[in-house]
Amino acid sequence: MKRVIVAGGGASGLMAAITAARNGAAVTILESMERAGKKLLLTGNGRCNLTHMDEHPEESCFGAEPAFIKAVMQQLSPEEVRCFFRELGLATIEKNGYVYPVTGQAWSVLAVLTTELRRLKVKLKLSEKIVSIERKEALWQVHTASWCYEAEALILACGSKAAPKTGSDGSGYELARIAGHRITPVFPALTPVICREPFPASLAGVRCRAAVSLYRVENSEKGGSCYGRESSRSQQEKQKYTLIRRETGELQWTSYGISGILIFQISRFVSKTGQHTDRLYLELDLLPDLTLEELEKLLVELSDRLPQEKVSSLLAGLLPEKLIPVILQRAGMSAKMTGSQFFSSNNEGQEKAGKKISAGSDYEKKKITTPLGNLTAAIKHFHINIKGTKSFETCQVCGGGVDTRQIDGLTLQSKIHPGLYFAGELLDVDGLCGGYNLQWAWASGYVAGKYAAGMQGGTDII
Repeated sequence: MKRVIVAGGGASGLMAAITAARNGAAVTILESMERAGKKLLLTGNGRCNLTHMDEHPEESCFGAEPAFIKAVMQQLSPEEVRCFFRELGLATIEKNGYVYPVTGQAWSVLAVLTTELRRLKVKLKLSEKIVSIERKEALWQVHTASWCYEAEALILACGSKAAPKTGSDGSGYELARIAGHRITPVFPALTPVICREPFPASLAGVRCRAAVSLYRVENSEKGGSCYGRESSRSQQEKQKYTLIRRETGELQWTSYGISGILIFQISRFVSKTGQHTDRLYLELDLLPDLTLEELEKLLVELSDRLPQEKVSSLLAGLLPEKLIPVILQRAGMSAKMTGSQFFSSNNEGQEKAGKKISAGSDYEKKKITTPLGNLTAAIKHFHINIKGTKSFETCQVCGGGVDTRQIDGLTLQSKIHPGLYFAGELLDVDGLCGGYNLQWAWASGYVAGKYAAGMQGGTDII
């Protein structure tokens, strides 16, 4: 019977162990923590969004070449993941394409996996941190502080550096290096963004719907002066802006910046730049379901109907209460300004300057006023300079990892060493929120476990 050692008891490691055992191997899991699946229990805020019913999940993953990710994902589709867990006794429910255990608890997912491990007589060794690995003749020797384990095949599924308190301390990268594998730069992904400008403490915890666009400024001098409102018109005209990513969803304001799922989706593109965030900025559309013209018309109608009400009251049905003072400040407007004052001051200024107000409807006349333009710009083009992202301690996954160009895309076997396989976050593959990272964990664990158990494949280039 072929022996297989799985390094790591996370999602990919558990799937690899189960698959290898089902294919006739004698499997041992070496887990550094006091229990397996600690990070799995945290996924989806404890609800475990275990996959997504997306026919092309590889399109929502990054890092490795799309063909590499697709080759793995095709061997275990999201529907097959759902069938796998149904076989283990886990009922699932689909909500808008997201798949959860019907219990709403990640614990249920871990429970059925560990039950299957026991049924298959997989050995689970806890608090066994691997310190080194070496290849001797046809065997892999895996050394921990207390023992040396031997097997014909070794699967490295040690996780990344995300949430190190759960066991993902990045030690798997060093094991891969020992085996001669390259590691692409590792950075936090699915994490909050830190902003350069401070926001009022009262704004922390406020949630709102928004569309967020991440831009990179091209052809500009380093420094904050080249961004947004801080730059002159002549500077802005010389600059070019590249849209990197746009997401729409719920945004959460924090004491240090912004968070929420849509920010997580963008964060990898921020942290990947490393120290070069000075050329990046975010633009928030705080009313993404209204066009600029629809918003302008609505504000004009409100000011006409409620001329004595403060502008802050006119915005009460559009924006969260604590966000309104921030918007007014951005627009350069007094919180005491009323609906009637909203336009009259600027119209009078234009008349005194000898400028003729265009003919047409009242809306068309008022549309040209500076207060309205400033207010709608503050709402639809809320500019934020970026300082960086939160660290590995708080991110959900990491970008970067073991260079997949040294891994066989069909089997996940090392092209350097026969009998060495990789799975999960340790590889340079990360996905968006929504079950894509767990789908990668299940699929890569399945592939590594299947071939490690004895199916032939891969390339030895020694």
